[in-house]
Amino acid sequence: MNRILLITIGLLVGSALQSQSFFWGPKGGLTVATQTWNNVDRSILVGYHGALFIESFDEGALGSFFGQVGYHTRGSSQQVTFYNAGGIPSNRSRQVFQFNNAAILVGAKKRFESTGNKKPYYSFAMRLEYTLNTNLSQYENSLSVGYYPLDPFVNKFNYGVTVGLGYEFPFTELIGGFVEVNLSPDLSKQYEQPAIPNVFDPITRQPRTLPQQTIRNISLEMTVGFRFLRKVIYLEDY
Repeated sequence: MNRILLITIGLLVGSALQSQSFFWGPKGGLTVATQTWNNVDRSILVGYHGALFIESFDEGALGSFFGQVGYHTRGSSQQVTFYNAGGIPSNRSRQVFQFNNAAILVGAKKRFESTGNKKPYYSFAMRLEYTLNTNLSQYENSLSVGYYPLDPFVNKFNYGVTVGLGYEFPFTELIGGFVEVNLSPDLSKQYEQPAIPNVFDPITRQPRTLPQQTIRNISLEMTVGFRFLRKVIYLEDY
């Protein structure tokens, strides 16, 4: 899967840069990320994302192919209640679990029929991600370490799909903008931890075995971007 994505996006970029017209530009915006831990949904984590893309151009065509590379925040959060010695709630805090990922996407876009230059569209892409870093180390010294994810069990490479809806609008012949909403569920596991025996339980104060833990990402991204057209015009010699 990893090799297929890398080869495909390499071919797309290479063919576009040779002699064809193409769009390119930056995009970015707000990310609402969440995760499932052992198939249990967690609370959301608000972050951001940014990317550079390249897209094929064919005059009058409603379909196109695209590739992009970028940075994406993944993760989730949870509300934790702390109790005093008498079992009475004493404090609450929000814990954040953040994974900072680099991503490569390759996919296709289909525009709806429209009488004007402003065109709505939908898209589908395959996605490969690499985890650059996390914030999990801040929980390593917790009394309940083992209940939280640990860096050694983070899968660096992950893959998934991205589906989206968007709207393009031109400023000039060569410059335009767009807004889009993308949903990005992972097909692989961001985190995979085997069962861990002899972990101290802060509630019972007895050792116990933690069950296997798995984590999958799913993110909703609201994006704005600019499209710059590199247009190749062929002139005939007379």
